[in-house]
Amino acid sequence: MLKNVLKIIPWCALFWAGNANAAINVAVIAPQVGEFKHFGNELINGVRIAVDDINSQGGVKGERVNLVVVDDQCDDTFAVSTAQMMAVNSSKEDRMNLVVGPYCPNAFEKVSDIYAKANIFQIIPTTISAREATKNHKGLVKMVGYKDRQGKDFYNYYKNNFADKRVALVYDSNNREIVEIAAAIQGEFRKEGDADKLRAFSFETYNQNYGRLADAIFKNNIDLAYILGKSRSIAKLSKELKSEKKDFVIFTNKYQAQDDFNRIMGDLAEGSYFIALPSLKDNPNFAETLVKLRLLGVEPEGLSVYGYSAVKLWEELVEKADSFSYNKLASVLNSQSVDTGWGETMFNNGNPQNSINYGIYQLQSGEYTQVY
Repeated sequence: MLKNVLKIIPWCALFWAGNANAAINVAVIAPQVGEFKHFGNELINGVRIAVDDINSQGGVKGERVNLVVVDDQCDDTFAVSTAQMMAVNSSKEDRMNLVVGPYCPNAFEKVSDIYAKANIFQIIPTTISAREATKNHKGLVKMVGYKDRQGKDFYNYYKNNFADKRVALVYDSNNREIVEIAAAIQGEFRKEGDADKLRAFSFETYNQNYGRLADAIFKNNIDLAYILGKSRSIAKLSKELKSEKKDFVIFTNKYQAQDDFNRIMGDLAEGSYFIALPSLKDNPNFAETLVKLRLLGVEPEGLSVYGYSAVKLWEELVEKADSFSYNKLASVLNSQSVDTGWGETMFNNGNPQNSINYGIYQLQSGEYTQVY
């Protein structure tokens, strides 16, 4: 039974946030400890808001929804064991109807296989690495699309605002996901005939010697860098570059540049650019949802929008299918357009017809301001 999961999974990692006697169970899997806990908590909050909203209106098809929160700690072994425990619960009261996540890759192919074989519907509410998700399952929804989309969005912003500058692409070559993003950026520059404006560097080549790496960047007459890697490495290299040249332009990924960035950079962080999923507050297709959330007393922040939208997408599928059945939900998903929260779209084998565009944020007066 579902409650027996507690006997195997550490008590701190999983808890019921709703009515334990509810027949419909929704789980959100996201880190609550470690470097990604901030984003994990945003995601969890969004899912919780959606579940509370559904229950306040009588549930889904008259069934109240129970929320199960799982802290997978971004650990592969734990993610697999969690999926296996959820998969063995088959009674109506204890089976898992929906899994939102995981946030981290966490042996994704193996985990998604487990959920699919157990007929547990799964929605990934944030972008996912194409290398980590090569398989398609009829009940697996990659709601937002793929991480390599940021290659195109970065290039477009660069072309419109910094086309006169040469670019250093600095990345962690030991991280498959980061290598995928770096390849997408290089591909965009080549495709658009600007390959000569981009020079790639890896942290490993310079053995984490940030001063030597910064010198190499300056020797190539570069004054803009897109830096991908561990939070501390991004911050240390950025500080070297900005300390030498105050108007040097820094771009990085918001989900990689954690608290270390502002702490290490200090005042030098001001003006830096961050690529992340858009807030959607200015998206006209999200306006109705935004009004509804504000009436509930909620101001959506960060990834909470995506956690909320994932649950509401599942609710729409249930209503259209008139069923909680895995196969019927999958049939609707692949035959009808559905509302993602930011617009109607079709899905093919769980892949969105259009991957969402990334947003570009700039740190202005200590606040992240979306500029694209």
